[in-house]
This record gives sequence, structure tokens and C-alpha cells, in this order.
Amino acid sequence: MARQLQGYGQQPVAYGPPPMYGLPGTYLAPSTGMRTFLLIMLALSTVFTGLLALFGLIGETSPTNDSGTTGVVLFIAFLVMFAVSAIALIGVANRASWSRVAAFAAGGVVSLSCLGLVLGIPIIIAAARAPNLGRPG
Repeated sequence: MARQLQGYGQQPVAYGPPPMYGLPGTYLAPSTGMRTFLLIMLALSTVFTGLLALFGLIGETSPTNDSGTTGVVLFIAFLVMFAVSAIALIGVANRASWSRVAAFAAGGVVSLSCLGLVLGIPIIIAAARAPNLGRPG
């Protein structure tokens, strides 16, 4: 008498895909309020980097300044951050065709400072997910 182990001789069970949680197809879908969020983050970035550039200008033009070239380099870095953030803010506010690229550039440039990471990362994420940065139509 031949003994068979349980399970042998039966057809294998076909398993389906794992269950989906949430709504299918919405994982990376553009969000509706992202343009407004992007405008707010760019405005904050422009204000903060503008203030830092202003403080750098005041520090460099002070008669008691003896910091050498370090202060000039830092002032120029904050001035570039301010300019790129302001250009991106104007582009996103006007729905220019180049506004997404400018927002990515602003997020990257602002992220070069430690404090700017708090603003730069949300700017990059919002620029990637905002559906209506260009002109409608």
C-alpha cells in the first residue's frame, strides 16, 4: 500500500495579488492645494533669505568689519538664495511655463543651508505634486 503525504496530488493554489488599501491610482496623483502651499513656502523662503542677505549686507558694510572673505561669500550665497526664491515665487504666482523648473531650482538652492532644508524639501515636494503650475488651457 502506497502512502501519500497530504497535499500531494492536488492542484497548487493560485494566489492573487495582495489587497489594495486606499484608492487605487491615487498614490502619486497631483494634489489640489499644492500650488497654494508652494506659494506660501516660496514666500517664506524669499522673506527669510532676504532677511539673511540684508543682515549680511549690514554686516559687510559695517565700519568695524574685519571678517575677511568669509562674510562676503556668505552674503553672496544668501543673495543667490534670495534671488532664486524670488524668481520662483514670481513664476509660480504668474503661472509661467517655467515655474516648475524655477521652483525645483529654488528648493535645491535653499536646501544648501541647514535652516533652508526645512523650507527646501517641502518646496521640492510641492513643485513635483502641484498639478496646475502652468497656464490652464
